[in-house]
Amino acid sequence: MPASIVTVTLNPAIDRTVHVDRFEPGAVNRARGSHRQSAGKGINVATMLAIGGESGVVAAGFLGQENVALYEQHFARHRIEDACVRVAGETRTCIKIVDTNTGVTTDLNLSGLSPTPAQCQVLFQQLLELAEPERWFVISGSLPVAVDASFVADMIGSLRAKGARVAIDSSGPTLAAAIKVGVDLAKPNQHELAELLDRDLQGAESILAAARELCPQQIPALIVSMGEAGALFLSGDSTLMARASVSSVASTVGAGDALLAGYLQAQQRGASFEESARLATVYAWSRLESLVPKLPQGEALHQRLQRVELTRV
Repeated sequence: MPASIVTVTLNPAIDRTVHVDRFEPGAVNRARGSHRQSAGKGINVATMLAIGGESGVVAAGFLGQENVALYEQHFARHRIEDACVRVAGETRTCIKIVDTNTGVTTDLNLSGLSPTPAQCQVLFQQLLELAEPERWFVISGSLPVAVDASFVADMIGSLRAKGARVAIDSSGPTLAAAIKVGVDLAKPNQHELAELLDRDLQGAESILAAARELCPQQIPALIVSMGEAGALFLSGDSTLMARASVSSVASTVGAGDALLAGYLQAQQRGASFEESARLATVYAWSRLESLVPKLPQGEALHQRLQRVELTRV
């Protein structure tokens, strides 16, 4: 049985999701309700993996000492192994304003922690100690202000030198640096893909053509999330378009992380490429419908898997 997955979140955030019936910039808006939870892209992935039944999931990265209790409670509740380095200060709060009338989410993301070079080195060594052949490491999200993309590139190179497999879900210079050094899987959204290739991508055909420039020539596997249109899954010479009809969207927060978690969980279980795309889509679908991470079980899960629309392209 393969070793459990390690997620790496260098710039975590506590998500405060606020629901407003009609959000008006520059005006006084009354919230209909709000929800606060420990998050960060890699931690979101770890949570969905744990809910999906993956045992021994490891969450690594940086956490602020001054408000770490929320994360420690979250890790204990979901039986996630805590391998995060504590840093002075507070883990940032990111505010998500959801307009319940339009479904549009407005993000207010703060800059986050400032780990020292010594703390970066501590994390680096912890990850190398966890590395082993075929073990997945998921590096997700933005970087703290004090950390350069070269840190991620060095981390990836060292992990892969020990036989580990690396997935990247980031943007800008971090994504570019990761792909340059070499990863096993990348999960950009369509906007991050356009930024990476420095071109405007309009429509499914241009997104598909751009994705095929990267996979399989530069990356063995690629997932491109495309919002309501679904997601493209590329592996070797195979390409699938997957989509689910979501009846009601509670929030888009964490849906892309759930997509990646579902795909990796299926791969851990030896599932086929098609089965992996189906499970990934169900994970994202389930996350869209709930403010908190959750998954259907048993027959309900089976029915959702069958309702995923898969098209070979």
